[in-house]
Amino acid sequence: MRKKRINYVGKTAVVRSGFDGYELPDGLPEGATVKIVGFDIGNFTVEFDGTIFTVPMACVENLHLLWNR
Repeated sequence: MRKKRINYVGKTAVVRSGFDGYELPDGLPEGATVKIVGFDIGNFTVEFDGTIFTVPMACVENLHLLWNR
């Protein structure tokens, strides 16, 4: 059985620091709604207000809900 590959690119998500000790990068506010523009093991590349940030997966709220969108 093959696992379904999830494509996060183009989806929006809310980011917060503090999950498992991970923090958001400077300039990315708590609770910001971001657009996911890239994905690598353990990290997302996101866009907020025209700026690109790299955030740990643990900082994306309700990550499991993105699977169904």
